[in-house]
Parts: sequence; structure tokens; C-alpha cells
Amino acid sequence: MNKGERCLQILSILQEEHQVEVGALARQFQTSEMTIRRDLNFLAEQYNVIRTHGGAKMEERSVVRMISFDENRIQNKEKKEKIAEKAVSLIRNGQRIFIDAGSTTRAMLNYVDENMQNVVVTNHLKVAECALAFDKLSVVMLGGEMLKVTNCTTGPVAEEQIKKYSLDAAFLGAGAIGADGKLYDGYSPEAGFKSSILPVAEKVYILVDSSKFHIYNLTSFASLSQVDGLITDDGISEEGKALVKKYGVELIIAD
Repeated sequence: MNKGERCLQILSILQEEHQVEVGALARQFQTSEMTIRRDLNFLAEQYNVIRTHGGAKMEERSVVRMISFDENRIQNKEKKEKIAEKAVSLIRNGQRIFIDAGSTTRAMLNYVDENMQNVVVTNHLKVAECALAFDKLSVVMLGGEMLKVTNCTTGPVAEEQIKKYSLDAAFLGAGAIGADGKLYDGYSPEAGFKSSILPVAEKVYILVDSSKFHIYNLTSFASLSQVDGLITDDGISEEGKALVKKYGVELIIAD
């Protein structure tokens, strides 16, 4: 079992039992206590997991994902900007497009030409706000439950609304791309919403920086076989390229 799979299982245990001990996890996963400590430190950095003496805990009513979308905390920002710019180059004037709440997809609005006449559908407040600054863009903000951590709408209302639309292209982020070819998201309500977009978009593009390959997150929302293109940076490994090719997805390098 690799680190990503092990951390995913530890996170699942924390959600159910709300606390774990290093020794017990080491025995369960048949690995060293030092490895488990590193896993717990990683989870504490990425989620609202609290390290304790000898283990970790998670509050009973906590949401899974706690890292905010504060622009100053975005990792690999330069690479994500290049990916976003490349994504915009794929949009044709007049298309109906969806832009999701990911940090890379949000950056697409930095590269939209003021003469573009498109319909932008989104579930993220910041995307809607930025799109409204362009006189010739039409903006549709989806309804539904508002998640305070991510400033986006999700849930049954948003999912039912998006099913009524017909999109030329959807631009989605992903928290991880596993070696199993699955696309993962850190917070399950958002993952469920992303799944509902796939059937209504003629083209689906995934925007991820090269650090997201061969790792795992909490919930799978799609397979690479369900998307048309993957836009990433030139740091993608040979293993990552082989994975994309295996599922017949167009690999688009932003350099």
C-alpha cells in the first residue's frame, strides 16, 4: 500500500472514530510508527486533523477539507497560472463554459479577452464576481447550499440545476489523480457535484499541476476515461504521461 492509499484510509478512520493512535495504526497497516507519524503530519497539514501526543484526532462535526482558497496560500501558483492561460486558449467565442471552484480554474479569468462573448456557468462566488467584470460575458451562478470554506454552492439543488444545462466545455480541477486513473477531490459534496457536470458538457478538461499525479484524496468523482483533455505543466513525469495516454486522454502541456 502506498502513502496516498494509506493516508486516505487513515482519514476515513478519523472521520468514523474521531481519534487514532500511532501504535495501533502501525500494526493495522504493518508499517513503522515513524511512517505513521509522517502520515499524520501530512494529514494535519492538508485537513483539519489535530496532532496529539501519540496520535491524532478530528472533531466529530468537522468538515473534511479545511484549507481555504486564500490566494496567498496557493501552492505552485506560477504553474497554475500557465495552465489557466492554456485552458483559456481552448475556448472559442460564443461557447457556453463551466468553470469550477479550483484554484487553477479560477485563474482562467485572468486571461479572458475583453471581447470574448461567452456564457460562464459556475458554482463559485469569486469566479462569478470576476466574470461579471467583463461586459460581454454572461454569467450564471448556480444555486444550492453555500460552503463557507470554499465559497461555492453544491448539493442537490446545484446538481439538479446543472443537469438542465447544455455546455460546450467544462473546466474542472482535481485534488489528485491516482495511479488507478481516477480523479479525486478532497471534500465529498464537491466531488458529487463535479460528477453531475460530466454528462452535460461536450468537452471536459481537467486542470492540474504535475504534483497531483499518482496520489489520492478522499473521494473519486470521475475517471480519466470520462474526460477529453488534461492540461498540466511541463513537470509531468513519464509515469504521468503514460497514465494519461493509457486512458486515451489528450495531454495538453502548458509551457
